[in-house]
Amino acid sequence: MRAGLRTSVLITIPFVLLLNSDQVVVDTHMYGDLSGIQRVRTVGDSSLARELRKWTREMTRGFDDAAFHTTGDNVVVGRNRQRNDLGAPNDVEAQALDIVQNPLSFVTTYTWSETVSIDFLGNDKEQAAAPHAKFEYRLTMPGSIRETTPSAEVNGRTAVWTLTAEQPEDGYVITATATHVRWDVIVVVVYVVGYLG
Repeated sequence: MRAGLRTSVLITIPFVLLLNSDQVVVDTHMYGDLSGIQRVRTVGDSSLARELRKWTREMTRGFDDAAFHTTGDNVVVGRNRQRNDLGAPNDVEAQALDIVQNPLSFVTTYTWSETVSIDFLGNDKEQAAAPHAKFEYRLTMPGSIRETTPSAEVNGRTAVWTLTAEQPEDGYVITATATHVRWDVIVVVVYVVGYLG
């Protein structure tokens, strides 16, 4: 079992998708065994259904179609990708601390880092609209989230970032650190101390 994880992934969102959607949400869920699932959900006007599906597919290569339905004037496009190991794919740089390297630690620390960038066509109209085009990034980790960059709204194991297309030069580097108490180690220590006592 690995005690920590650091990944660097790149998600590229077409600006035209943000501009023509009512909502774009990237949702990542990391589990304690370092497997995980990542979902992208787009909500927009049903008259743009074909385009929204196309743009969503452009940002989620390797993802599977998860949902596509129309409700009233809105269309919802969903895509997801499940990974047996978040550090396994070629687009990830991962470092993991083995539990053997830190056997007496009472806490497992998980770190997630992902780069999200916006793909602009490069015209002045897009740059002017960038501060008004928003998307949401949600991250759920296997422990309580202690630190995020940039600052996020944190509720226990989940952090939510609301970001605009007015991105830093190299895109948004989204990081979070979570800790989970290793009850298995604590129980063993208590048992050994009690036995010796």
